[in-house]
Amino acid sequence: MRAVKVLTTAVAGAVVAGAVLGALSRVFMRLLTLAAGGAPGFSWSGTFFIVLIYVVAVAPAALTAAFTTGRWRWLAAVAGAALLMVPAIGVSSEEIGDVEGISAMAWIGLAAASVAVFTTVFVAPAAAIWLVDRLKGRAPVVGSARQSPEPALAGASSSSATP
Repeated sequence: MRAVKVLTTAVAGAVVAGAVLGALSRVFMRLLTLAAGGAPGFSWSGTFFIVLIYVVAVAPAALTAAFTTGRWRWLAAVAGAALLMVPAIGVSSEEIGDVEGISAMAWIGLAAASVAVFTTVFVAPAAAIWLVDRLKGRAPVVGSARQSPEPALAGASSSSATP
């Protein structure tokens, strides 16, 4: 029964993180086409496959995060980001097309949209891990897991009574 719960958590984390960031990446790709002066097109099949690639790429990180809080999950996240880099580079270069003679503002738009697409590539696996941690009820780790209490003020005694 535990395995089913772990797998359900991993699948939920991968599907939600992959779908949200895959769809966001698709929007940024359309903006990339607009910035390059191209005619943006839309197809449900193209969107579906981009989202599917994101879900598949973040699945190892989500699955590893469902089983452990160790470093292995971050190695799986790096592998997922590396897997996403290949189609991101290919789709981005296809969307940009010929950039000869475009304006400085268009170059700024291209740069911003490109950065946004590649940001989703790196955020997607981390988002899947974050989501799995939340679904499993794990608190975010900030600093040390064990915090020491505040040091006593100088000159103050814990046994002194207040008048």
